[in-house]
Amino acid sequence: MVWIYRILLFVLLFGVSALSHGGNTLSPFLDKLTNVVALIGIPALVVCYLHYPTFFKVMAWPMLLGVVLLVLESKYLYGTWMYSYFVIKRFFYSGLAMVTYYVATQARPFKLKYANWLIFSFYLINQIFLGQIFSYSLTSESRTVTAPEALYLTIPFLYYMITYLREHRLSDFFKSVLTFALIVFLLHRSVISAAGAAAFLLVVFGLFGKITEQALPLGKTFGTFLVMLGLLAPAVTLLPEAKTQAFLDNVGGILDPKEDETGSWRLEQSEFYLSKIPDRLLLGWRYEGYDRGEIMENEDFPEKGTIIHSQYIDMLYNYGAVGLFLNMLLIVGTLVVMYRRNEVFTTEQSTLFGFLISGLFFSISYQLPVYFWGFVGLAMYYALYPNESEDFESPSEPELVILSEETINSQPV
Repeated sequence: MVWIYRILLFVLLFGVSALSHGGNTLSPFLDKLTNVVALIGIPALVVCYLHYPTFFKVMAWPMLLGVVLLVLESKYLYGTWMYSYFVIKRFFYSGLAMVTYYVATQARPFKLKYANWLIFSFYLINQIFLGQIFSYSLTSESRTVTAPEALYLTIPFLYYMITYLREHRLSDFFKSVLTFALIVFLLHRSVISAAGAAAFLLVVFGLFGKITEQALPLGKTFGTFLVMLGLLAPAVTLLPEAKTQAFLDNVGGILDPKEDETGSWRLEQSEFYLSKIPDRLLLGWRYEGYDRGEIMENEDFPEKGTIIHSQYIDMLYNYGAVGLFLNMLLIVGTLVVMYRRNEVFTTEQSTLFGFLISGLFFSISYQLPVYFWGFVGLAMYYALYPNESEDFESPSEPELVILSEETINSQPV
């Protein structure tokens, strides 16, 4: 039975992402699977209710109420119970965090390093075996990885960084640096800034003893980094100057989006939709917004369409302040639970804490991917079961399970 839950956990964390579908964002199977996951997730939210921690039990009510009201609105205004499943499922996506939490408790033990292996394995298959990376020419137009796929790399980056800060092994430092270098190489500035911000905040937490009780190896890190720069500097001069400069200019768009082509367009788009939000501030445009379609036009980017990029603006426009509040409360509430229940974070807790923070920054430029909500649920699981990352053999019979006193005390209330 545990393997069924592990398969479900895989679907919630990876199956609803293009990363596990050959990087094909237009895969019809991916679209159908995402629809099915959301459809099953709504009743599952009710079925699993008694197994949630207190915070998730509280959050389940407004999520279910929102779904019910959207269905009733559809029947009242359009004479059908499901005028637009698209509108309903996108409101419910965040509810998958609670479903994932329950699935994770049944799929235990689960080690986060397994997720690292899966992420790198999918990248190896998609980019090398399928040859996608060979069409990449260090420009934003030729990128072979979408921003949501690139966001996955924040997990191993933070995992190796935290492991280094806790155990001081240079091998983990190099793994972390190489993973961040891969993030930069893929040229998604929103992911670069989100990963960087999350790493910075985790280091700050580490200075106050939240990551490890030992002193952080700041001097060793700085010295190693300088040596790496000195060794790599000659190699950089061998790269084509024009391409290198264009690549650096693209990365520099992080600092000044107004002067950057795609960044300035996204800023213009944000300002446009923000001007429409006050008309429906509380509950958003919902079905009427769906009927109107994407109302902004931009002649310079016809192939991109005008889908709202920012999670914050998308939720405000489509579901109002109430929808955005529920989204952010679920993330921030999980962070608070993890912070308050654990005096010192484990490696897994630190990584997922940082990943959720990176999502808050990523949301400025992009809508949160569906799989992100699965990791929110996994973060709550690790917040309440901090010892699940330890190596131990899973017993064949339930009655043979022996819980430690610390594990018992960490059970959700």
